[in-house]
Amino acid sequence: MPRKDPKRKRKPVTEKELPVFSKKNYQLMGGGAGLVFIGFAIMAFENEIDGFISLFISPVLVIAGFIAFGFGIMHNKQNDKDSEEE
Repeated sequence: MPRKDPKRKRKPVTEKELPVFSKKNYQLMGGGAGLVFIGFAIMAFENEIDGFISLFISPVLVIAGFIAFGFGIMHNKQNDKDSEEE
């Protein structure tokens, strides 16, 4: 039977916790997901193994989508505030 630890106390909530991602983060991640989807859709619709679009255009779109998604995750809200002040 677990004992109650009297030393455990709840941390007082003095500041409102801010969300992790801002609107800009979600826009970048949505754009990245859209690019990945478009890249795979174009690759599927062309339906040729040696086609120009499925060999060159679609992989570039997919990679650009993953990069944009990564930027969306890593984007910092403080960068927006600093650029607005200058």
